[in-house]
Amino acid sequence: MSRYHAYLKKAVAILEAYKGQEPFSLFVKQQFSLDRKMGSTDRRWVRHYCYCYFRLGKALPHLSISDKILIGLFLCSKKEDPLLALERPMWNDRISADLAEKAGLLYDEAATKLVPNDTGLPAPLVTVLTDEVRLAAYTRLLQEVFPCQELFSESLKDSDWVLSLFEQPALFIRLRPQKELQVVEALQAQAITYEQITPQTLSLPATTSLSSWPGLNRDFVIQDLSSQRIATLLSSLPGYAQKKMWDCCAGSGGKSILANDMLSEISITVSDKRASILRQLKQRFSQAELSNYRSYEIDLARTLPSSFTEEFPFIWADVPCTGSGTWSRTPEQLYFFDVAAVADFQSIQRTLLQNALTRLLPGGYLLYSTCSIFAQENESQVEWLEQKMGLRCVQQQLFNGAAQQADTLYAALLQRPD
Repeated sequence: MSRYHAYLKKAVAILEAYKGQEPFSLFVKQQFSLDRKMGSTDRRWVRHYCYCYFRLGKALPHLSISDKILIGLFLCSKKEDPLLALERPMWNDRISADLAEKAGLLYDEAATKLVPNDTGLPAPLVTVLTDEVRLAAYTRLLQEVFPCQELFSESLKDSDWVLSLFEQPALFIRLRPQKELQVVEALQAQAITYEQITPQTLSLPATTSLSSWPGLNRDFVIQDLSSQRIATLLSSLPGYAQKKMWDCCAGSGGKSILANDMLSEISITVSDKRASILRQLKQRFSQAELSNYRSYEIDLARTLPSSFTEEFPFIWADVPCTGSGTWSRTPEQLYFFDVAAVADFQSIQRTLLQNALTRLLPGGYLLYSTCSIFAQENESQVEWLEQKMGLRCVQQQLFNGAAQQADTLYAALLQRPD
């Protein structure tokens, strides 16, 4: 048995054990720790096989895990693969073909049944693929991988966004003010490949590791391209709203560091319901040399504590959501997705927003953001904020990062009347 067959066997065992109750990156790390014989190269291949499996989403449920891994490798790879060379040499020979061509080739494999046999084509299936066969196979494949496209935000409908699920996104970093040249020189000294997107934004290969760099958070932050682009909405804030901000779903603080760099004189209040994440935020702010802030442990799903009496001219609510705009990074979430979660998150978001808005001053601004592609979490929430909460939408945008190998995020800036 080749080492690639051993990797396949290990990947199947891990996937059989995984139930989606925690991030796969954590689960697979735990599984690797149980087998000390596995080196870093072994772990990388096994992890790659698993992620190729998840990228098929809901497609081909009748196939075995090992067959789906092979199909995932074929669809997601652009270079020849050693396992495919052993198991599916014809696929490996066509590895550089586009997805439509690959879908047509899969159609020619009777066992996959990507396209139902009601097309009038005889069995055994054709070996000369017509454009009609390719299109039917391609359309069916994308519908099976992601069967909820009718729920997309309006600007994503009729787009090829689903194709982004077949590719691992790039790593993006944002260079902090006056640190641009210093970071670029450090990357060059280490011979790390990068592409300059803007003067402050670099794109690096997805496998690049910068987590141990001494300049992390001080000189640069790891932040997706679309997250950085949300800063364009900050520039629409009037002067009085740039002085004081409440980051009410702060997480580890990336949005607050961005606001601090964009609006240099801003005073920041952060809150989150998780004490552990606030500890991470404190460490990150220390690295970022950000000290002008106050921190609170607040569960926005409940009435705000009476001790929290501050009011704000600007609130940033980056609310919990399906995370669907980031599923190319975490394809296990695509695999385990239940469409009922969209309505559940919509309800949770409205509760959080109602409570947060009790601290928004008249004339103040709310920046509402999600990492979702679903209209119910995006445009529908803005309509609700206007119709039920009395706000006025100043600007809204879906930041589709698919073409740049980035996440897809949504943001809307709204104002409360004076």
